[in-house]
Amino acid sequence: MDFNSLLLSIGDKLPKDGISAVTLKEKFERLNEDKQKQVATQLLTIKLQSPALVFWVGTFFFGSLGVGRFMIGDMVLGFVRLGLVIASIILGIFVVIVGVTGILLHIYNLLTYAVWIWWIVDMFLVGKKLRKQNFEKINKIIEGI
Repeated sequence: MDFNSLLLSIGDKLPKDGISAVTLKEKFERLNEDKQKQVATQLLTIKLQSPALVFWVGTFFFGSLGVGRFMIGDMVLGFVRLGLVIASIILGIFVVIVGVTGILLHIYNLLTYAVWIWWIVDMFLVGKKLRKQNFEKINKIIEGI
């Protein structure tokens, strides 16, 4: 079994550093032929998340709501992000309706900036974390056989 053909089907889901693919290839080639077939079968059946899908849907379009974090299983940060957005919206409505200035307006601005900055940072971090999770799943399969 050739690992390069397997790598073509999963390579876009691994970290882009190149070291991960080499590490997996070395571990795969150390296995005997029967174990290589088992690994190949399991690799074709596991569900690795697509970093492109998570980026576009979870981070770019709905990232301010924490959807990207939810998609990669990072529930705590997903709920924190969602809470920040909800708090920012509620405070924004309150500021507009009541016409409050001063400290509440500053808090609203800080929350809004935090939501935007976190959204931009997550555009870089979520995909990287997902690729690492995919690598760890594949590594567990190879080491578990």
